[in-house]
Amino acid sequence: MIDVELLVKLKIPDVTALTAANSLRRRMGYEDALVELRRADYYRIGLNVDSVDAAMALATELADDSNQFVNPNKHVYEIRLPDAASDDSGDVGTEMVEALIIDPNDGSAQGSLGALQGRLGYGDRVASLSKGVLWLMTLKAENHDAAKQLAEELTVTTRIDQGLLMNPHFQECTIR
Repeated sequence: MIDVELLVKLKIPDVTALTAANSLRRRMGYEDALVELRRADYYRIGLNVDSVDAAMALATELADDSNQFVNPNKHVYEIRLPDAASDDSGDVGTEMVEALIIDPNDGSAQGSLGALQGRLGYGDRVASLSKGVLWLMTLKAENHDAAKQLAEELTVTTRIDQGLLMNPHFQECTIR
């Protein structure tokens, strides 16, 4: 089985990400640290195929043809392997960090998995599906480790003036 990640983003400006960025900068004091904040629907798809090329081709077919993930009128998507998470820095002194937020009690991915395996005819070629929200941050930081620490501070809500993007009482977070 080969896992792939499908990231689905809006073609138009994402008002949720813009509002969160505005709150982090103006209300929570991160105006100097947060350069950019974007958001994507995240899907991790386990595919029963023989090669990475076959996995990428099947994932592209799922995104283009299944209507379970992408509405071509309003979304763009990216397919990548799980180890391909972006940690490239942009300008000198900035780092790209991703915060993946998952609700382990959200069963909506199971409905899409059932549709893919059943009525859409993919059968056991689609073995697993999980979903979450991926926050993509550009942060001013000395190095990637410092940026990851700052991203966790921005993401995980621990008090009224720290953390905004996930609730640790019912969600799980992975910073990379």
